[in-house]
Amino acid sequence: MIKRIVITTGGTGGHVFPALAVADKIQEKFPQCEILFLGGKGAEKDMVKRAGLQFIGLPARGVLGGGFKRIFGSFWIIKAFVLSLKELIGFKPDAVIGFGGYAGFCPVFAAWILGIPTAIHEQNSVPGISNRILGKISKMVFTSFEDTNGAFPADKIEVVGNPVRKEIIDFGGKAKDKSILIFGGSQGAAAINSAIIEALPVLKGAGISLRHQTGKDDFERVKAEYKKAGVNSMGVSPFIHDMSAAYSDAQLVICRAGASTVFEIAAAGKPAIFIPFPHATHDHQTGNAMCLEKLGAAKVIPQDKLTGKVLANEILKLISDQDALQEMGKQALKFARPDAAAAIVDGLEIIIRMKTVRGLA
Repeated sequence: MIKRIVITTGGTGGHVFPALAVADKIQEKFPQCEILFLGGKGAEKDMVKRAGLQFIGLPARGVLGGGFKRIFGSFWIIKAFVLSLKELIGFKPDAVIGFGGYAGFCPVFAAWILGIPTAIHEQNSVPGISNRILGKISKMVFTSFEDTNGAFPADKIEVVGNPVRKEIIDFGGKAKDKSILIFGGSQGAAAINSAIIEALPVLKGAGISLRHQTGKDDFERVKAEYKKAGVNSMGVSPFIHDMSAAYSDAQLVICRAGASTVFEIAAAGKPAIFIPFPHATHDHQTGNAMCLEKLGAAKVIPQDKLTGKVLANEILKLISDQDALQEMGKQALKFARPDAAAAIVDGLEIIIRMKTVRGLA
C-alpha cells in the first residue's frame, strides 16, 4: 500500500513524461495515494499541473563532470537541499523516486538522509552523474536499458524499460498515407527544423503531409518557411499536447532519440528516423537510437551528416516501401515495454514493505 509518494524530475519532457506515467499507474492501483512532484521550475511545472498533480519547484543547474565535489560545490544545491528536507519532513512520504536530472537530485538525497526509502529510474543507455551518485544510496535502480557500463550496483538493478504514457500505449487508429510526424523533443530542435525546411520542395512534390512540432523559439521561422515553400502550415505548432493522436496518424516519425521518445515510438509501433542530439551527456542519444536501428526498427542520421537532401532521400526511400515500413513498426513493438510503469510501482511497494518490516522488528 502506498499512501504518499514524492516523485522528482529533471526539467525536460524526457524526464517528466515517464514520471507522469508512473504517477498515473500509482493512482490507478492506489486511488487514495497523495502524490507530490518536486523538480525544476521549467516546463515540467506546467506538464505536472496539467495532469492535476501537486508540484513544488526547486532551484537547479546542470553540472557536467566533476563528480561529488562539483555537485556539492554548487551554491544552488544548498538551497534546494534545505527546501527538499522541509517538504519531505512536512509531507512524510512512504518513498521517494527520482527520474534523473539535477533538479531531481536533492529530494532523493534528502530522503536518504531522513531514512525514507528511495529509488531512481535511469532512462538512458549511459547514465548521467546525478543518477550515478544516487544509484549508490538508493534501494532500487530501475533502468530502461541493460547497464553495460557497470554504473550501478548489480544487486540493485531491475531492467524495466522506460514508462510510457497510457494514452500512447492504448491509442488505436490507422496511420494516414504518406504522413510524417516531426519533433525535436519538448523544446524543439533547430537542426531538424532547418533540414525539414530545406527538404520541403521535395516532400511537397511527393505529396507527403507533415505534422511538425517546432519548439516555441523556432515556431515563427518554421511556419514562415512553410508558407514560402507553398506547403500547408496548419500542421506546424510550437508544441503538441496530444502526442497519442500525432503518433497514431503518422506512418513515419523523425525526431531526436531521448529515452522517452525511443520508448514511446516503440510502444506506438512506429518506424523512425532518429537524429540524435550530439551534445547530450556522454552522447547517450546515439546509444538509445542504435538499439532500435540494430533491430531494424529505425534509421539513424548523425547530425553532422544531416542535410535537407540526405533527409529527403531517406524519407522518400522509406515512404515508397510500405512493406518495409510495416516490418519496421513490428520490430519497434518488440522493443516496447508497456509494463514498465507497473513494474516500477511494484518495486516501490517492495522497498516500502522492507522499511515497514524493519520498523516492526
